Amino acid sequence: MSFPDISGTPLYGVAETAFKWLFYGFVAYCIADAVSTWQLVNTQAEHPLVGSPLALVPRFILNLLYSWRSTNLAQKGYDKYPSKPFQLIRSDGRVVVLPIKLLDEVSRIPSHIAESTAALERDLLGSFTGVGLILESRLHHSIVQRKLTPRLPLLLPRMEAAVTSAFEKNFPQGEEWTEIQPYKVLSAVSSRLSAEVIVGPSFCENPEWLHIAVEYTESLFRTVVALRCLPAWTHPVVSRMLPSYWMGQRLLRQAQDLLGPKVQELLDKNNTGTWQPQDDDPEDLNVLAWLAALAKGSERNADTLGHVLVLVALAMVHTTLLRMVNVIYDVTAAGPALRDELLEEIAGVAKRGWHDNGDPYEALDKLDSVLRESQRMSPPTTMGMKRWFKEAYTFQDGTHVRAGTYACMPVYAIENDPAKLPDPERFDGLRAYRAARETSDPEKARLFKFSSPAPDFLNFGYGKTACPGRFVAGVVVKTVIVKALTDYEFKFLPGTERPGNLIAHEFLFTWPWTKMLVRKKQKATCPF
Repeated sequence: MSFPDISGTPLYGVAETAFKWLFYGFVAYCIADAVSTWQLVNTQAEHPLVGSPLALVPRFILNLLYSWRSTNLAQKGYDKYPSKPFQLIRSDGRVVVLPIKLLDEVSRIPSHIAESTAALERDLLGSFTGVGLILESRLHHSIVQRKLTPRLPLLLPRMEAAVTSAFEKNFPQGEEWTEIQPYKVLSAVSSRLSAEVIVGPSFCENPEWLHIAVEYTESLFRTVVALRCLPAWTHPVVSRMLPSYWMGQRLLRQAQDLLGPKVQELLDKNNTGTWQPQDDDPEDLNVLAWLAALAKGSERNADTLGHVLVLVALAMVHTTLLRMVNVIYDVTAAGPALRDELLEEIAGVAKRGWHDNGDPYEALDKLDSVLRESQRMSPPTTMGMKRWFKEAYTFQDGTHVRAGTYACMPVYAIENDPAKLPDPERFDGLRAYRAARETSDPEKARLFKFSSPAPDFLNFGYGKTACPGRFVAGVVVKTVIVKALTDYEFKFLPGTERPGNLIAHEFLFTWPWTKMLVRKKQKATCPF
């Protein structure tokens, strides 16, 4: 097929002129973007820039470097400047990476000066994903802390029944080796288990809610990863071109329509004084009911509370699913010795009476150690202790952070520092278990628990601002792993080894389509 020769024609001249102007415009934009970066870096010139030897570089180039090499850049800065802050550049501005010596002070800074939720909202592009609600409502935070965590013992039997049901529905039940996609099947398990806690009996088996809980999370991260590769000024236009953006909006409205009538019914009953959630009523033992009872003022709105429930599902499903998949990978890769130790521990607790001596999952110290080690090597995010500074602040050592600065700590580099942790590149499932037993102080021993933030374990935060959902996450993951290890066997496909993870920006993901082999054991020994 031949094309007509338009050289020398008026059309060719128009095309040539348009191309020249596009080229000149791009050059002008690069210059302006580079000058903007230079000005940004030099407003806090005392913090060295990592990622470029020069500050006069277009921001979109430094942002692309951050998008795909943020973990390496943070590691480079941590190695070069272990005791002082340094800067990274991304599309929405500078990131000031703080040294570990400031940890205690960062954790104590009042929220009116530096706020963690505002930093999270910026990470997840709240105005484009629906996460912006966390800036207006902290209700979900107090519900998890004051209602959900203290009532976990009451919820355990229902959670275990949900896990059993989800495994029977989503895992192969035959004794021959069968290919599965761990991410896909465990996402179904995670959403079903989380639904028991979040929306209760009314919706926990509703296929529409289970679909929303998984797909909203995936749509959100597709949108975030794509948009954050581009300059911030493009987001309002480009977001509307992304199928994931529209999918997220649709799923949010769908959740509000699904949950709204039930939420409104409870609000009305609560308003008239005819209903308060009771711990002995399964219909009331869930986040939905507690939200309806405790919401105040403008939060007492069915659409707002439906929105909050979707964000609670986002937090619970994403973090627990990532942990479940990686623990299965890590235990399988470690070989039969570690698996057998875990099974022996589970059997020992079951022999004493699974629910007869308090929380059985609290007694699984070896499994707890595996979860902690797995999260050290495969954390949900490689940056932590994130804060958005609404006011300027000077630390006690003289470090100054300007108002309007995003700051964080390189938690992956900190947790994998070979100067503090022997052989950090090796998965050692019982590392924390042994460390806890080397001290005679029970309080120090507790610092090695999966749900206990420590200066060398920061993915849940630190101090009073540590994630309130970490206890729930620990129980959810342990429930699933106990079921998986006692009733099933896993192995990688022939000729393959432990699958790696993907890192985009500071987020870590597992590859959804990875396959492995599983079969039901001839003799299942699950204690529930």
